[in-house]
Parts: sequence; structure tokens; C-alpha cells
Amino acid sequence: MRRMAKYDRSNSMQDAHGPNGLARRGTQRGCSRSKSTRRGNLGTIASLTFSQKQALNLSWRLLKPQASACFRKIFLELEIASPKVKQIFYKAALVDAFNKDDDNTATLEVHIKLTTKFFDELLATLDDENEFVAKIRGIGSAHAILAKGSNFSSDIWERLGEIAMERVCSHEVVTKTREASRAWRTLIAILIDELRGGFEGELRQHRKSSSTDQIEMGKVEDEEELHSKLQQLRMDYNQTLPYT
Repeated sequence: MRRMAKYDRSNSMQDAHGPNGLARRGTQRGCSRSKSTRRGNLGTIASLTFSQKQALNLSWRLLKPQASACFRKIFLELEIASPKVKQIFYKAALVDAFNKDDDNTATLEVHIKLTTKFFDELLATLDDENEFVAKIRGIGSAHAILAKGSNFSSDIWERLGEIAMERVCSHEVVTKTREASRAWRTLIAILIDELRGGFEGELRQHRKSSSTDQIEMGKVEDEEELHSKLQQLRMDYNQTLPYT
């Protein structure tokens, strides 16, 4: 597999018209492997024009029948790029083999279904930025639990961004119009940035709570140890007193 470039949030994407746009660099298919940016550099979903929002919705309707195949390729490539992801999906598949009562949301197959549903809901909130951001960050924060047991880390979001940018933006449905290409690159860049932001924010809360619990537990243990030592000192003192 060819070596992927780092999906760095600190660099902004530009197009041929100036620093506020998005460039198509290094590809003949109208899609760049552009780097993710902080929202302060690339703007927000509100910066999309009316025609770009229309292009997103129209291209998604055309892409949706093929979405499962597209997202499968993205997740399979992510497994290759990140063995941690492959291990998570593998463990989930093993658990799912013994539990047929409910869908296991951690499996690859369910991820594909949920991603399709997620884009349906996400594109419906293009005119409500608060709901748009909250929806994405909620997904990011939900993955924070994987950091401890499965070593899920922020760089996985960056790898996902690289692959999604390549696969989605090079799809023939998206490359048909310039507006659709620009809009999808903007959408994916913001999507990855907010997923990572939600993940890291929740992770900080987990660590803070864990640290506080450890401090409180330490205080209790220290108090118990002090109490035990004081009891022992009283016993030793009583034993040294002359018999009366």
C-alpha cells in the first residue's frame, strides 16, 4: 500500500482562487488529499454557499445507493492503515458471533450501515451549525472509551480523513461538478476535525475523572493508614506503662 501523507489539522486547504478555498492538488480526478485544518482556518459549515449545499445533497442522493460499497472500502483501507482498528473490528465480530439478539455497533458491517444513516442525518442539519457540530462531536466522544482498552488514538481520525477524502472526492458522482468537489472536501475536513475534537474532549474528561478518583482513593487510604498507625502507637504506649 502506498505511503499516506500526514493528515495535519494545522494546515489550511486552498484552491486556485485564493487562501479561503480548497485546492485540487496531486490528482487528475478533481480531488486532493488535502490536509485537515482547525475550524479557525477553514471556517465552518456555515461558510458553504447555497449552491454548494445543494451540490452536497444532490450528490449524496446519487451516491447513497453505492454508499455501502464506498464506506466498506474506506473502513477496509483504514484497517490496513491502522492495525488497532482491525483488531477492534475483529474482537467485535467474535462477540457478535455469540450474540444475535442485537446489532453489535462495533462491527464493521454495522459501522457501514450507521455511517450511511449518519450522513443522512448530517446533511439534514447543514443550516443548523450547532446541531451539526453536536452530532459529529457526539460520535467522536463516544469513541473515547476505546482509548483505554483498545489503544484508539487521535491519529486514527486523521487516517480516516485521508482515506475518506480520497475515496469520496474521487467518486464519479462527486467529480461531476466543481461545487460538489469543493463542498465534499470542506465537509470531510470539518467532519474529521470535529470527530477528533469530540474524542479528545471526552478523553480529557475521562482522564480528569480518573485522576480525581485516584486522588480521593489515595486520601481515604492515607486516612486509614494514619488511623491504623495511631492505634498501633496507642497500643505500644499502653504496653510500656508500668502496671498499677
